[in-house]
Amino acid sequence: MSVHDPQDRTAPPTLTVVRTIGAPPDRVFEAWTDPALLRRWLAPGRLEVVEAAADPRVGGAYRVVVVDPMGNRHTTTGEYRELVPGERLVKTWVYEGPSHPAGRYPTLLTVDFRDAGAGTTELTIRQDRLLTEMDREGNRDGWRLCLDKLEALLAADRE
Repeated sequence: MSVHDPQDRTAPPTLTVVRTIGAPPDRVFEAWTDPALLRRWLAPGRLEVVEAAADPRVGGAYRVVVVDPMGNRHTTTGEYRELVPGERLVKTWVYEGPSHPAGRYPTLLTVDFRDAGAGTTELTIRQDRLLTEMDREGNRDGWRLCLDKLEALLAADRE
């Protein structure tokens, strides 16, 4: 994987989001790989996951279907490239839906889980191969909303 120079205006935009989650790395990692948990958080805002399937192994596939309030379907599929439980997950992230009606939209997603002490995890999401700056900012907002749901889900588990 190449590293893009942030000053290179010809390089595809990359997004990095960092968030501290109030759960240990193994539990946060599980939320990224268990379909039952994915159903509960991997949809921004008022969107809802209606289908989640995952085969979390290198070469395994996943599929998540989200429906927005207007009934539009947003499907994300891909293949797991690297899995280190509680530490790192790398997968392709191929979006199909009304946000990009021209066709499939493939990116590469890298998620790092770092033990931040006291039962918390520093979560770093890096999404490479975004098409435009607008896509990057839209994905930033989407990840923020999804991570709000993830935090709420894991907080409820502690209660």
